[in-house]
Parts: sequence; structure tokens; C-alpha cells
Amino acid sequence: MGRRAGKTSGVGDVVVLAALLGLAGGVVVPTTYGDVNGVELPTSFIGGAVFDRIYTFKGIPYAAPPVGDLRWRPPQDPAGWTGVRDAAQFGARCPQVADIQAPPGSPLNELVTYRSNSSSEDCLFLNVYTPNVSSAADLPVMLWLHGGGMGLGTADTYPAEIPTSLNNVVMVTINYRLGNLGFLPTRDAETDGNVGLMDMAKALQWVQANIWNFGGDPNRVTIFGQSGGAWGVSLLVMSPETRGLYRRAISQSGVAGIPTSRRGDTTKTETLAASLNCTTTSFDDMMSCLRSKPALDLLTYDPTVPIVGGRFLPDGLWDLMYKKQVNEVDYLLGTNNDDYGYGLLAAVPQVTADGLDRTVFEEILPAQLKYVADQFPGGNVDSIVQPTIDQYMDSDSDDPIYTREQFIELMTDSWFAAPTVLMAQAEAAHGDSRVYQYEFQHRTSVFSERPSYTKADHGDELHYMFGIPLLRDDTGASWKYSFTQEERDLSLNMMAYWVNFAANGDPSDSTGAARMRDLVTWPRYMTSSQSYLKLDVTSSADVRLRESNMKFWNEEVPRLLGKDVKTSGAEKSTWSFLLVAFSAVVSLLQ
Repeated sequence: MGRRAGKTSGVGDVVVLAALLGLAGGVVVPTTYGDVNGVELPTSFIGGAVFDRIYTFKGIPYAAPPVGDLRWRPPQDPAGWTGVRDAAQFGARCPQVADIQAPPGSPLNELVTYRSNSSSEDCLFLNVYTPNVSSAADLPVMLWLHGGGMGLGTADTYPAEIPTSLNNVVMVTINYRLGNLGFLPTRDAETDGNVGLMDMAKALQWVQANIWNFGGDPNRVTIFGQSGGAWGVSLLVMSPETRGLYRRAISQSGVAGIPTSRRGDTTKTETLAASLNCTTTSFDDMMSCLRSKPALDLLTYDPTVPIVGGRFLPDGLWDLMYKKQVNEVDYLLGTNNDDYGYGLLAAVPQVTADGLDRTVFEEILPAQLKYVADQFPGGNVDSIVQPTIDQYMDSDSDDPIYTREQFIELMTDSWFAAPTVLMAQAEAAHGDSRVYQYEFQHRTSVFSERPSYTKADHGDELHYMFGIPLLRDDTGASWKYSFTQEERDLSLNMMAYWVNFAANGDPSDSTGAARMRDLVTWPRYMTSSQSYLKLDVTSSADVRLRESNMKFWNEEVPRLLGKDVKTSGAEKSTWSFLLVAFSAVVSLLQ
């Protein structure tokens, strides 16, 4: 880290150049491929903004269009350009199977509404948001990986201009190839099929070479993401191919305890080829045929899975975490206390306002647990059904409300909390890595349509991380949404924790902050204490998040599914995760 390859001018030179070119309100910054002209954005629409303006640079290509023969190939350098490239508009988003929509008037629209004009396979663009384009600013850098199960989503829906206007930080958001275009098993030893992950690494290489000219410090790069983007973060942390490209990592509701494909197993690719009338007798001819097909014809509703056993991911994901074979980086990671409490629960229609019948619970459980068993090659789901019932259910209870509560907790633990704890333990085992765990617990007031039993649902923390409660309406005189003042404070606190961590490796260390906050001290997660922060309007520290359940999913279940596991205690023993946005989209399409 720390290369200054792109550093060619300071802010004074940039402003003079903009004036000479007649670019009113813009600012020109050099990159290794050519100069880009960004937009000076006033921040009056953001309540309490520290900076009265920031600079945005959109649609910057960080790799060549992955089309034609470059489809399913490692990302290549983009072509350079002469003159100044306009960076006022987002580049095209990557092709995907469906759009995600929110109810009219919902603040969720601020996070899912497309701001790009089109979808195209030529989509490897990034966006930079900065309060200071001086190459001497040396601000921490945060690179965002969007969610959507690595099969949906786009960088342009996330309003990174809001946290940038409130904090001393440079933010970068990126597109990466999705679904079968980003994760199709091949026999290419260079990729193993993980080209979507390679896109993420390529964007980080661009940041290392260029971010200094945008006010960022390449020695303080943090990768962060939510849901499928959090999977991406954890996969980069597991990959020896990404060492040195970032210093810190943040995973929000997602660590990649997910099913995978094994290097060399091209069954999925052959099935896709057969459905498109491509030959499967010759691998090279099959790939040539698939490369000739329109991008949208290649996308399916199958869950997106990474490929393990090759260069990028040398072993199974559980094995990499359990064996502590992860890159030594500072890591902040956590979950929401009802990550499976509302949106994802729509995929399980048996759960209703009246609860969940005990008999029905036991009938649907094997299908729900198959996702867990599929993470362990050769594992039999039947071996974990009864132990899961024993772990979560009182033997004589048939109360449907209780059964629903236990089902939600079971799914939240297995898909989200347990893999997060396993990764925290893996990273904390490296003594120099600073680890911080959280559980977001706030039930957001503006979501009045939510049932009373839902607390902090999957994705709720995004509103606070991206400052949605601080948006002003069109007049600038009133708040756009009816969040409470406590919730606006929670948003400011959460952004401060995240940026402090990116800047200093400690979410409680406000050194260099643009605004000081009176924050509850966030204790470091250690393998011995296992401390975490209960993140809420009034936050507090605790230890050993649902310890018995975590041991069940991280020790007993893998053992039952064929792993050699050394248990860490004698508590009741009795793992994880599906496509987040994928489940929601499928339920909407049914």
C-alpha cells in the first residue's frame, strides 16, 4: 500500500486547470488513465453537514468492459483517454435478474432507487465522494460493496454524499459483475470463475494508484459492505490474492458462511449451456458459445456462489475461518437482532400474524436447514434437524407465537450471527488484528407497516450508516422523513463509529474527526472476552452474544456434518445464509 503513482497535482493546480477549461462548478483530478471532471455538490439538503460542499466523481472506469472474449476473464486495465472525461453521471449498472423496489414514500427508496440511466455489461465503474481534493489531505478511504447476494444491486443507489458531507472521509462505491456473469465456474486457472471478486480487487488496485489525488490515504483503505456486499468483504479477507490492498474491513449482516462450488466442478456451467443450446462436449466450444449469447440470457435465479479450492479462495469457507486462515486486518463486523425478522421472512409464508404452528415448523425445517448442510460437502441435512429442534424449542411447547419467535432467532443465528462470530474469532486470533463486533438492536420508528414482533430487520442499519434520517425536504426547512431526534443522533453516532474505525482502527477513537461525538466506548473483541456493542439509541457493551447458539452452529453442526471440530465447552450443543435480496425478489415474483 501507499503508492503515489497517480499523484501529479495539488488542489491549487486542479482549480486553475478547471478555470482554464471553463468547467464552471467542476473540479479536474488526474488519474493513471486520464483526467476526470467532477461536480461540486452543495450540501444544504443534508441536516448538520460539516462541509458546505463536497466533490463527486461518477462513472470512472476502473477496468475494461468485460465483453466478448473478456467475459468471464480477469478484469483488464481500462483504455486511457485524452482530454478531460466528464464524471457527472453514473456509469451503467451491471446486468441482473430483477429490480428491487420499495413502497412509494418509504425512506428505503433512498437506498434502492436507481440513479444510473441504463444497464450494460460494460459496467465496471466506480464513484468517488470527497470533501477535499487536495493530495495532501490524507483522509481515510472507505470502499463500499453493495448488497444483493452478489446477484443484484448497484453502487449508484447508495447516497455516499451524505456521510461524506458529515465526516472527514473519502468514499468510493463500485459496481462488480453479478450472478452468472460474475461467478460462473470455469476451468480458467486465473479466475476459477470468481471474476466478480476479482473486480473488487481490481477496484482496490485503482484506489491504491489514484485515491491520493482525491484527498484519500491509500494506507488507510477500509472495505465495507452489507448483506451480499458483506459476503464480498469477508471473501476478500479470506483471499491471499488481496493482501496489501486494504487495511481494514467492515461486514454488516453478512459473513460468507454460504454454499460454494468446488474448482473444476462445471456442472452449473454445463446446465446453463444446455439450456441455451450450446454444446457441452467440448469445454472451449461451450465457453465460446456462451460468450456469444446476450448477457440477460445468461442470468438465472440460482443463488450466486463463489468457487473454492483455487488461487482466490484456496479452501472451503468454513475451513478458512475455523483454521484462522484469513488476512490479518482490523475488522468491524456485526448483525441485526432480527436479520430474518420481516423482509426475508416473506419467503416463508407459513409464518403468519398468528405465529407458526409447531408441527408446520418441524415440517419446513429440513428445507430451511438444507442451505446450512450444503456448505459442507457430503453433509446430510437429516443429521441436524432434530438437534436444531432440541437447541431452540422447549420439548412440550406448542405456542405458535413462541414457535415463531424461535424460528426467527434460529434463522437469524444460522444465516447471520454465527458466521459473523466465527469470523470474529478467526481474525481476533491474529494478535495484531483489532476486532469489533456489534448487534444493531433499534426498531426504526418510520416503518409503521412492520409487525410488532420485528425488531431490527435486515438492512435497517443502512439508513443510519448512510444518513437517511438527516435528509432535508425540497424546501430545506424541514426533515424529509419523520425519524425521531434520537434516531438522527443514532445515525450521526453510527457514522462516527464507522469513520473512526476506518481512520484509526478503533471506533471509539475520534482523532481527526470533523465533528466530535460523545460516544459509548466500544470494547475490542478478544477471543477470551468476546465483547460486543449493543448498537441502539442508547448503546451499551455486553459479552458473548447468544453463546450457546453460537457454539451450536459453529461447533456442533459442523461436527454433525462431517467436520473434525474441537469443542470449546460443555454447554448445551445442539450454521450461514442465503441470498438476501434474492429471497425477497423470489417471494415478490411468486
